[in-house]
Amino acid sequence: MPAVTLSGFNNIDFSAILEAVMTQERAPITRLETQKRALEQQDTALGQLAGYLSTVQSAAEALSDSSSLAVLKATSSQETLVAVSAGSGNTPGTYDVKVDHRAAAQVTASASTAGATDVVATSGTLQILATSQPPVSIVVTGNMTLYQLADAINNSDSSVSASVVQVTPGSYRLVLTGRQSGADNAFTLTSSLSGGTGVTFEDDDGDQVYGEVGENAVEAVNAALTVNNVAVSSASNTLTDVVPGATLTLRGADPDTVVQVTVSRDPDAMKKKVESFIDAYNKLVDFVGTQRAAALKGDASVARDPMVRSMHQELRGALLGEHGTGTITRLAAIGIGFDRSGRMTLDDDVFDEAIASDPAAAQDLLAGPATDTKGGAFDALTALVKGYTSADGLVRGARTRVTDQVKQLTSRIDTLDAQLEIRRAALQKEFIAADQTMQRLQAQVGSLSALSGQYRLF
Repeated sequence: MPAVTLSGFNNIDFSAILEAVMTQERAPITRLETQKRALEQQDTALGQLAGYLSTVQSAAEALSDSSSLAVLKATSSQETLVAVSAGSGNTPGTYDVKVDHRAAAQVTASASTAGATDVVATSGTLQILATSQPPVSIVVTGNMTLYQLADAINNSDSSVSASVVQVTPGSYRLVLTGRQSGADNAFTLTSSLSGGTGVTFEDDDGDQVYGEVGENAVEAVNAALTVNNVAVSSASNTLTDVVPGATLTLRGADPDTVVQVTVSRDPDAMKKKVESFIDAYNKLVDFVGTQRAAALKGDASVARDPMVRSMHQELRGALLGEHGTGTITRLAAIGIGFDRSGRMTLDDDVFDEAIASDPAAAQDLLAGPATDTKGGAFDALTALVKGYTSADGLVRGARTRVTDQVKQLTSRIDTLDAQLEIRRAALQKEFIAADQTMQRLQAQVGSLSALSGQYRLF
């Protein structure tokens, strides 16, 4: 707005007057804007709260699944023969393993050799037959080298992969390898390829079927081993259902060597999950404490929101309550407690002793046995937290309430700002008119003064 100034009559600055009036009349809008900023800060805080609760929920879920808590560790006395990794379960034990031989995939090489660029066939069909899938035919309709024949096999849906191997300088063989190991994945070949230098395979019995037992570089066989003197056969060298709670990987074979595989409980794995939950819970408690401190200083905060107060009380109550139906029913019995500030603590000695003396009871306390409908402490806690974090949960409801208030305030502020602009325009017109009137009066005063001077000449 251009300055409206009257030079005279005490040099009244109507621009300054207008701004002073506008500032005073804008005071209600300023108060609404302050309320809006506070609500926006509350919405941000609620979003942060949702993040902390989500972390708590994830950590609680990790402790609410009884199977995930039954963590085992496994060792092998001869990793070069039998590697072992542990999973979940409740069956510790020791197992003697002897590996007679590993599972192998069939390898069949061509009896004929050719140069890298030699045409080996110009027509005919190479058919691959396997018990695990329908026959696959590789049809040759033009000049084809060993490399081109290998590419055609690899681009088909056959159960074998093909490669070209140099056996002597400038001399190559076609090598076919089963994609999977085990006797059931053996394959045979028939061929009507013709032209070129030719591609032939070993045929001991002259039946024109190639890849039969005795005609291969490597035979397709199952792994053969014993576990505690029980014979085991496997098409794969990775066995997941032989030793409860562990996966065996056969790396070598020595029928005269006994490999001892030991499977035992892993209390450290359970402890790490408990520590992860405690860390997540304490970060939530610290956040609530920060919000309380802000409220005491008069700053924007969600500490006084009824939802936040009830959440904190319900979480603490759930953790302090009685859970499960086993011999241990409270978290304090395994060393989980609270300090004076409300943060969760873990007594390592008490926890380690409880897990060592009765791991099943500790597991039942945390997650509940699979057949227990009452569940464990973290099963109940997970359900409680979901009531706050779900899409239609209490935190979302609180945020919706706050954002609705922000929208209402924004609408009121926009309306009042529009009215204030109308008021500013009206006052500006009035002040401009007043200024012009005073300027005219001042001009008239000057004219009268000049006329009075003329009269004094007579």
